Amino acid sequence: MEGALLSVENVSVYYHTPQGETEAVRDLSFQVQKGEFVAVVGPSGCGKTTMLSLIMGLNPPSKGQVSFPQGPCPMGYMLQRDNLLEWRTLEKNAILGLEVQHKLTEESRAKTVGLLKKYGLGDFLSHYPSQLSGGMRQKAALIRTLALDPEMLLLDEPFSALDYQTRLTLANEVFSIIRQEGKTALLVTHDIGEAVSMADRVLVFSDRPATLKREVVLDYPRGMTPLERRGTPAFQDHFAAIWKELER
Repeated sequence: MEGALLSVENVSVYYHTPQGETEAVRDLSFQVQKGEFVAVVGPSGCGKTTMLSLIMGLNPPSKGQVSFPQGPCPMGYMLQRDNLLEWRTLEKNAILGLEVQHKLTEESRAKTVGLLKKYGLGDFLSHYPSQLSGGMRQKAALIRTLALDPEMLLLDEPFSALDYQTRLTLANEVFSIIRQEGKTALLVTHDIGEAVSMADRVLVFSDRPATLKREVVLDYPRGMTPLERRGTPAFQDHFAAIWKELER
């Protein structure tokens, strides 16, 4: 790792409603290093998605600051739903972001098609989303994000709409793609097993207002896949520790 890409320092967020002031995030601090895969877990509604909005610059913090120590950091956002357009083929969905940002060239199109072929979607370029499985659709959404060459990927529960077996398989594939493409990733999930199997480090948030309760460093052998990690004693130990933290 080559230093912090993202720094969140003493951030608090307050929402003002007719009923009064609501505190969503309280004095939150953490960093994400270049090349790192960090996961965030916490109770439902604790402010995990609010944190992603802060990082994306969609909402300013009420206190503290979100900064990028190495300068501007292009980010890609992968959501729970793939949001593929049903009337566009897989290839045309994959280049949609390039079109919207006026970055579509023969070179960028060829690079995107190359990614689709590299990661097992080459035979489906002319297929429409309705002809694809849920896992293939979500993988296509990731490649649509990668086509814009982001430095950091923000993953907002990207597997939650899928069945359990597909989630396990896709988590393995997405992990591999992120590693091979050399990206930094921040994953928000309510699934402890997902976090513990994919990340280098897990941040455990408290109930609202979100604070950082604990940071768990995952010590797996380098090169081990998420599915392989799930079969280790370390996975069980980390899972139990985070579960106990969330129960408090």
